[in-house]
Amino acid sequence: MMKQKIKIAIVEDNTTARLNLRSNLLSMGEFDIASYTNGKELRNGLRTMNFDVVVIDFHLGQNKNGVEWIQYLTEAKLIKPSTGIVFLTSDRLPQTISQILDIHPDILIIKPYTIKTLHTSMNHYLSIRSKIKPALEYLDNEQPEKALKFVDDSLQGSLSKRARADFIKLKGRLLISEQRYTDAVALYRNILERSSNVLWAHWGLIKSEFLSGQWRHCQNMLDSLISDQLTKDKAYEWMACVEIGKENYDLAEKILDNIKENDLTIPATKLKVLAYKMQGRSEEAIKLLEKKRQSNFTVKERFDEYTIELARYHLQLAENSVMNERAPKLHAAKCLIGNASRSILDNQTQHQRDFMLALASLLEGDKQKAERIILDKTVGDAKNAKLTTMVDAIKVWFGLGKEDKAREVWNEVDRKLSAKDDQIDQILAGSLMLETEKSLGLSEEKAKRVNDQGMVLYLGNQLNDAIELFYKARQLDSSVPAFTLNLLQCLSDIKKAEYKDQKTLVLVDELKDKRLSESNKKRYNLIRKKINEFPEAYRMSDYEEHMSEDVA
Repeated sequence: MMKQKIKIAIVEDNTTARLNLRSNLLSMGEFDIASYTNGKELRNGLRTMNFDVVVIDFHLGQNKNGVEWIQYLTEAKLIKPSTGIVFLTSDRLPQTISQILDIHPDILIIKPYTIKTLHTSMNHYLSIRSKIKPALEYLDNEQPEKALKFVDDSLQGSLSKRARADFIKLKGRLLISEQRYTDAVALYRNILERSSNVLWAHWGLIKSEFLSGQWRHCQNMLDSLISDQLTKDKAYEWMACVEIGKENYDLAEKILDNIKENDLTIPATKLKVLAYKMQGRSEEAIKLLEKKRQSNFTVKERFDEYTIELARYHLQLAENSVMNERAPKLHAAKCLIGNASRSILDNQTQHQRDFMLALASLLEGDKQKAERIILDKTVGDAKNAKLTTMVDAIKVWFGLGKEDKAREVWNEVDRKLSAKDDQIDQILAGSLMLETEKSLGLSEEKAKRVNDQGMVLYLGNQLNDAIELFYKARQLDSSVPAFTLNLLQCLSDIKKAEYKDQKTLVLVDELKDKRLSESNKKRYNLIRKKINEFPEAYRMSDYEEHMSEDVA
């Protein structure tokens, strides 16, 4: 039986470098190699062929960089979990290296490289790939539990030191994607106890702590990373995420001021815009988006993304205005959407444009036009779209009285949000969804639903899962004392001083003067007694309370 050739895609805008790389790889063995000059060409290639490995340069001329393309193609599911990612770059700037490391490439090679370096790195990767391939195939088939079992079984056997590290890295990412945050925290802490210089373990631990609601622990770790050029900008982004989650928008803005405006990534720019928006400083939000848009004029894909963000901001301003004051905001939004739509990349982008234009028509009071724009749109189209487009679809279908469609997409948003393991995406999408649910009058209904789901988990002794649902219920409707009491019950049962921005002792004080039913009053008194028996477990120092303010 013939051995199947490994399919490799090369993405390099420099013709000479691309030909040399192809020649050097072919000298290693029998590979099936396709070459592309940019991410757009790679995207088209991925529609007809599945590659085992993508070898990509960071800088791709006047296009999105390699990291942005890999993120986009992964989100669009054109790059599979089993696809190996090899990055090349001659750019040694800390911001560049940090961006590349953030997407967990299998190999990073700094140019100029020698043939020996390329061969050694690729041979090691292909050797590991053959060992880890069953786990990767499980991931391609959306069977993460089986992938995790395979990794665990392999770690029980004999592996070289380097291979073991690769298996552990994959295990950490699998634990996070499966929302087993406590296990992920234990894994990363174990690595750092043996060697405190393992950077990927630092970021893995920070992500696990953040997603498990231990934001104070994140701040403790981030504090030590802001002095390092390689990690400082990313650390500031993380810190800003925490502060926005705590609704400390002024502090989040000041933290992001530590990053030069030119160095703000698209996600970091969105964070800063949200910080401005929540402080009622729309002029500054628009000014920042306009500046980022103009500074990326030659990079079409990035220019379009900033253009859409600016259009969305004008739409949000129109939503929050009375009818006779909406016209200039809607005009600006529609012009920007049209500007960004001149080169539609794919169906996702088309759906994004159409739902935004339909929303603009609704806000103008023209339901017939909105109906025409989305005439051929299905729930499936919306479900496969970006989260922001899904939210637009919910607003449009509710506005047109198509409640069944809107609710179906609404339920899918929850599933997608819970599966997000990117902290900035989670904060941005969570904030947008919370605002939408409140504006559509859905927050009370959802609060009751997630509280009931939390009670089922609590009674099943799944406290770490229940606490997130009780937190959401309180966030959606803080006027119901029972939601706060359930959150407090969870915190006291697992002896936690806080969860995200909620502090146990503050919740105790808040409920002290609330009107409670007799059964809830009895429960509250029992919780207070339990907390008073272990006061040290719930006390926080002044230093920990004000740590981010020192950074800002």
